[in-house]
Amino acid sequence: MGEKVALPSLSLPKQRTHWSVFVVIAAGVLFLLMCGALYMVVKGQRDAEAAFAKRQADQAALVKAQTEKAKAEAERAAAEAKRKQAEAAATTAAAAAAKKESATSAGASTESTRRRASRRSSGSKSSKSSSATSAPRVAAPAPTPSKPPQSKASKDIDELLRGFK
Repeated sequence: MGEKVALPSLSLPKQRTHWSVFVVIAAGVLFLLMCGALYMVVKGQRDAEAAFAKRQADQAALVKAQTEKAKAEAERAAAEAKRKQAEAAATTAAAAAAKKESATSAGASTESTRRRASRRSSGSKSSKSSSATSAPRVAAPAPTPSKPPQSKASKDIDELLRGFK
């Protein structure tokens, strides 16, 4: 065991690398370059798809927000219209009640007038026919509120303003 073993040398003098080894190395480098280019193209496509999806999501969110805003506005308008309609109905009901009240008081006075007329005539033919043919009175519309009386100062101001026209 004390003897040394001499290993053969792998590099031989005057021996060159075969041309096919250069071809294989060149093919490997070309393959790595093509893989890198393919990776860059695929990554660019993914980024483009992600950006497109983000734009679509932003657009959908914008449309949804506009739709909700329009819906809320429509609900507000409907509530406002309903409120105005209720106010108009209340005003109409109040006017009808006032008209009915005035008609009732006017009807009561005309009926009492008829009773008095029939008692006075007590059998004359002409008065009976005239009371029977008279049409019942129609209640007059409620009077509009009149303007409050103007003071001398407000009249003077009104005249002054008319002078500017």
